[in-house]
Amino acid sequence: MSNLSKAIESEALALPLEERTRLAIHLLESIESRPVSDPKKVEAAWVAESNRRYEAYLRGEEQAIPAEDVFAELREDDH
Repeated sequence: MSNLSKAIESEALALPLEERTRLAIHLLESIESRPVSDPKKVEAAWVAESNRRYEAYLRGEEQAIPAEDVFAELREDDH
């Protein structure tokens, strides 16, 4: 990694979580080619996936994680 890359990485890691997230998304989008999708198809895919996960939960194949645990883990990662 070049010195410039290391300096940019160091500065980026010092940003608040929300800004790091936006930067990471922007960087990923700059290297990933994504096909333009129909919003209705995207929504339908998310609905199908959420239904699949819910049905798996009802069958006991998936475990629920309490929101408090998820948020606590996120807060730990932010420090």
